[in-house]
Amino acid sequence: MLKNNARLFTISLLMLFMEVFLIRWISTEVRIFAYMSNLVLLACFLGIGVGCYFSKKEAPLLATLGMLVLIAVSGKSLPFLQITDMLGSFADSVIWYQFTSGNLLLALQGTALTMYLFLMILAAFIPLGQVLGRLFDEHNNIILAYSVNIAGSLVGIWLFCLLSFYYTAPSTWFVCAIALLLFFIPRSKQNVLLAAAAAGLILLVTGAHDPGKTVIWSPYQKLEVFPTANKGVADGYFITVNSASYMSMTNLSREFVSSHPQLHYEAVLRYNQYEIPYRLKDRLDRVLIVGAGAGNDVAGALRNNARQVDAVEIDPGIYSLGRRLHPEKPFQDPRVHVIVDDARAFFKKAHAKYDVIVFGLLDSHTLSSQYNNMRLDHYVYTVQSFAEAKKLLKDDGIIVVSFAIQRDWIGARIYGMLKQVFGDVPYVFSAMLPSENLGWGSVMFITGNSIDTIKSFVTSHPELNTYMKQNASRFPGPVKLTTDDWPYLYIEAASIPRMYLLIIAALITVFMVAKRLLERTGDGGIDWHFFFLGCAFMLLEFQNVSKATLLFGSTWIASAYILSSILVLILAANACVYYVKIKKITPVYGMLLASILMLYFIPLDVFNTFGYPAKAALASCVLNLPIVFSGIIFIVSFSRAPEKDRAFGSNLMGAACGGLLESLSFITGIKALLLAVFLLYVVSYLVLPGGYKKAHSAAL
Repeated sequence: MLKNNARLFTISLLMLFMEVFLIRWISTEVRIFAYMSNLVLLACFLGIGVGCYFSKKEAPLLATLGMLVLIAVSGKSLPFLQITDMLGSFADSVIWYQFTSGNLLLALQGTALTMYLFLMILAAFIPLGQVLGRLFDEHNNIILAYSVNIAGSLVGIWLFCLLSFYYTAPSTWFVCAIALLLFFIPRSKQNVLLAAAAAGLILLVTGAHDPGKTVIWSPYQKLEVFPTANKGVADGYFITVNSASYMSMTNLSREFVSSHPQLHYEAVLRYNQYEIPYRLKDRLDRVLIVGAGAGNDVAGALRNNARQVDAVEIDPGIYSLGRRLHPEKPFQDPRVHVIVDDARAFFKKAHAKYDVIVFGLLDSHTLSSQYNNMRLDHYVYTVQSFAEAKKLLKDDGIIVVSFAIQRDWIGARIYGMLKQVFGDVPYVFSAMLPSENLGWGSVMFITGNSIDTIKSFVTSHPELNTYMKQNASRFPGPVKLTTDDWPYLYIEAASIPRMYLLIIAALITVFMVAKRLLERTGDGGIDWHFFFLGCAFMLLEFQNVSKATLLFGSTWIASAYILSSILVLILAANACVYYVKIKKITPVYGMLLASILMLYFIPLDVFNTFGYPAKAALASCVLNLPIVFSGIIFIVSFSRAPEKDRAFGSNLMGAACGGLLESLSFITGIKALLLAVFLLYVVSYLVLPGGYKKAHSAAL
């Protein structure tokens, strides 16, 4: 028993660890997965689910080893690196640096390559699912077995978090996965040599990079840093994020610019995105910069005599690079207070009043969580976010939003949100820069609590007024505004973008093939009760992660706590079933459905009226109440299922289906998905066979 529990714990740890590190790595190297964040997760769930169905057959664990090698090689090869451009050609959604225009043939090629990578991930998890299914089926205490499974998953999450905290590279993640896999591969000299060869090849492939760049894997993203020079003069550094050009750290100090007139940076010191926000007031007592990056915005504020600067940056890796390498050393200035946090979370905690609030080039294609389609910046650009920022402004305070507009409708969206919150947006213009070393400029939106004061100030400064008028921008409208319920900044309208539809169509084909394959095994096919339980739970989890992210921020540590709390509550549900005799499951279903409806009708802002400790306690209890009831229902059902492997496999396949249904939030918004969760749980109850219901009614 002890040996089986140890194996169950280890395989669960390995699977969860592989899930989170593959989501992180593939979303970095093949950027399309950063825009369809749950695609890797669906492949993992489907692979484990299929594996559980075939648990009675011998698990070819060497195949998992081979798939890890193929995934590592494919993720770094040119055809897969081009998937993003192939699928990013549609105008109804935005991917950074789209170079192609709507080309169906290219989109189909991109879909085929995406599905190839999807199937490799799926295949890697099938043998692991076989091991898991067999261990479940052979265990004589299924509640204990499932608890061990959850405990292993919990440790898997925190193992990856620990490695991320210490900025380890993907090569370390792959090697850790191979080391854990060795617990299950038959011990022989040949297998050990194969594992060593696989690890060596993966280290070679994933560790390869341009020798002129320094590569850092922060808890959020891959950062590549290299020095820059203009006309032979070293002027700073450049940072790419997840292999996309991102930000510079350029010396624009008065001393540097005056001593190098050949660079023609004098004009930059007057009008650019790093100077203009601080030239709109005669006195800057306190400035807030969200999306402070490596320090260019902060340096601009200091050059314009800001007395105090609060700089918010979510990525500690970017902040660390700015502190060490920025030529002007803005983060080392005693006037600067750095807050490593999510911008939206900071808005909720802050109480100071600011003369100017600057939204730096705060655009991201990095995931906020492994369990939803949210990016780090999604909740920053909503009507409610700008309203929270407005509360932090002084009566004559100004807000400046800089954004690299790639589609006119994004510009119209930001304009519309600011106009709704402030009543007007007096100035919208392009602030271009003369050198790529400095970045590519942005569109700037300027508004504030006193529109007339802003206009009066600009009018009294003719040169600034002329610059803004000459570079004025206009965007067509109206367009759907982003809100906390519909935070999809990079999607044009309330619809599922064509890029997503192509992938969804391909995934449905894979699901149908898997279903037919399982039906031909003669093992009874899918257990629909567990399928719908998994489907509903995945959507419920998406809801919880999204709402908790909104309440507590998109930081990596917050996401880890949120996922951990869900697993801990499942363990609590298991303990409840173990120690309390549940004679009928129907009342638990009633409490589950009632708690879902309660979440639907309770406004999330209610929690923000409490202090942080009270908010954390109340939100954890209320938001997670359905998790407890659904966990009780699952473990009661699982303990009575005659075929544990088939039941668990069906549950995971349902979870994969729930991941697809998450895309409905692009149409309905996030809150409406609770109604879908409600209906899916109702269906899970209705599809219970008569004999199975009797088993549920019996005391455990």
